[in-house]
Amino acid sequence: MSEKQIYFAAANTGSGFVSYFSEIFDPDEMKKLYIIKGGPGTGKSTLAGKLADAAEERGHTVTRYLCSSDPSSLDGIMIEDLRVGVIDGTAPHAADPKYPGSVDTTVDLYRFFDDGYLEKNRETVTALVKNAAKKHASSRVYRGYAATAAAEALSLVSSCTDAAKLRGAVGRAVSALRPRRGKALHRQISAFSSGGAVSTDTYRRLCTKRIGVCDEHGSAYFFMNMLKQRLESNGAGFFYSTDTLIPENCEAIYVPEDGTCFEITGRLSDTDGNGYERLINMKRFVDAEKLRGVRQRLRMCEKVRSGLDAEAEKLIREAGKIHSELEAVYKNAVDFDGVSELTKKLTDIIL
Repeated sequence: MSEKQIYFAAANTGSGFVSYFSEIFDPDEMKKLYIIKGGPGTGKSTLAGKLADAAEERGHTVTRYLCSSDPSSLDGIMIEDLRVGVIDGTAPHAADPKYPGSVDTTVDLYRFFDDGYLEKNRETVTALVKNAAKKHASSRVYRGYAATAAAEALSLVSSCTDAAKLRGAVGRAVSALRPRRGKALHRQISAFSSGGAVSTDTYRRLCTKRIGVCDEHGSAYFFMNMLKQRLESNGAGFFYSTDTLIPENCEAIYVPEDGTCFEITGRLSDTDGNGYERLINMKRFVDAEKLRGVRQRLRMCEKVRSGLDAEAEKLIREAGKIHSELEAVYKNAVDFDGVSELTKKLTDIIL
């Protein structure tokens, strides 16, 4: 996989903030892990980005992990062939060394603070931090309610779905794949961020065959979840990404050795088939007569979910704006020449 890989290492979900850092940046699987500590706007993302660029310029393979709240920032990088990682170790994905010095070590950016300036601006800083935290907390509440409505809708659709027919279709899909043995690796391509719902195109760029699973009231998750389970039970190696509202649901699967990507699309009538190897229409697995019996409740659930999610998105956008104001304060209190010099030293050490 020579193309750049870009993912998220965490997600804002209906179950709250979920971090995948411990799986992706596992010290037991790495040669070295650098954990950056510093405040907002102090250069954590810039440091990681400069290291990533330098590593690629020297021929190394780098995977970038974007911040799930602010995709314009990096949460971390992995220099794959060196098995060296660099991560933001501050909240909400706080991290500390597991094997201090021998594997993981802390990179301190707090030492470049002008504490006097920050003390003078204490009221501004504390007000912004508390306000952003309240917005995020409220957003999580609305996402939680939205997830409850979405789960009820899926339950209604499940009662109308022909499970045996679905198993047959999944079985045929699995038999057509030629994966190598390996692990199921969570590589998240979507996020619910201060910019709204966003996703990377990594799976699409890497694959040679795209298969669209055309949704019908969320039933596409049944196909994807079953496909993931079958691949796992077969010991296949593959990447998967999960729904940011209900993280137990699989939204996309990429099988590297086979070059195949499965992804959920809209309904068949709303899906442009160009670029897809084939489209799987989930409507044929849903009993139309049974669906009519629950349609009123289903529409209510979908309407409620949509409204709650819209409010959650509004709140997280507001939190993002407040965070930008906080970063602006901290940027006036950082010795960026010192941060730049430290970045150069780290680059020489790592590469």
